Amino acid sequence: MGLFNVLVTIFTWIVILLFNPISIVLLIVGICIGILAYRISSYKKTTYYKITHNSYFSMRNDLGKYGEYLIFKNLEMMEAEGAKFLFNAYIPKKNGGTTEIDILMICSSGIIAFESKNYSGWIFGSESNKNWYQTLPAGRKGRKESFYNPIMQNRSHIKHLKAFIESDVPIQSMIVFSDKCILKSIDLTSRDVIVLNRYKVHYAVKSICGYTPNNILKDEDIENIYNKLYPCTQVDELTKIQHINDIKNEFSFDSFETYEAGDRKTASVYSTKVEQNNTYFDDLSKNISKNISKDISKNTAEDKCPICGGRLLIKTAKKGARAGNRFYGCEHYPKCKYTRNV
Repeated sequence: MGLFNVLVTIFTWIVILLFNPISIVLLIVGICIGILAYRISSYKKTTYYKITHNSYFSMRNDLGKYGEYLIFKNLEMMEAEGAKFLFNAYIPKKNGGTTEIDILMICSSGIIAFESKNYSGWIFGSESNKNWYQTLPAGRKGRKESFYNPIMQNRSHIKHLKAFIESDVPIQSMIVFSDKCILKSIDLTSRDVIVLNRYKVHYAVKSICGYTPNNILKDEDIENIYNKLYPCTQVDELTKIQHINDIKNEFSFDSFETYEAGDRKTASVYSTKVEQNNTYFDDLSKNISKNISKDISKNTAEDKCPICGGRLLIKTAKKGARAGNRFYGCEHYPKCKYTRNV
């Protein structure tokens, strides 16, 4: 009976603690603190933290930093394949000043330069126009705002990057928009430029690495480029402030036309050089788009059509009230017109 009484006492105290409001609150708080501590601990183990030294809270509370971190998290597994990442690299220009690249990925297939954009709404743009446009939904008064062409922006980054590393290694330009926006109409002509939402970035990079020869850079080459660029990610605050001031001056209305004309010339020379020296980008965009669609369909639409048994693929409505929205559609369309919301 003594043991029985002890067990009853223990059980009674457990019930009292579990159903005591204060205990429940303390339990919830403890769980939340534990989850937060785990996330912070995991974050501090990432390459992003080790290079940027941004605290977890400063990263989460800054839209730009958080967008860059999410791109990295989509690609973090590439480190196991030998890829190296750098963030917020302030590349010196030969004529003075710096240009900042959000993310660089260096691997055996070359270099990918990422430009991260955290816009919402609908995005419209053409590679040849200096301004792109963001249109917010009608519920927000249909506001339309312009921003500088990110392809031109990243092309300038890449020009200075190639000059700094003094190498003809192929460099892919990738413009990554937030998943909160819809790329409504994007007109591209260059084969070394990709514009996409963040959720597609993993599939795009895997396609590039699968399509491009993986022996362009040896481990030693990757290490050498990384070591040369790493100091560019560790600049002091004075350099960052000067960089911001240079941007303000460079993109003033008085100098904008001059900059645009110079950028077009740079683009022409760069494009010709790529065509003459390598064929790494031949039909690359077409191949990437095909692989992205195939991989996304395979990974996100495993369900079968309940009508004909075909695969359900993710598609985007092109017209009507739901234009721009994604949905599941049967692979046998138009014979089978079954759809389902994502």
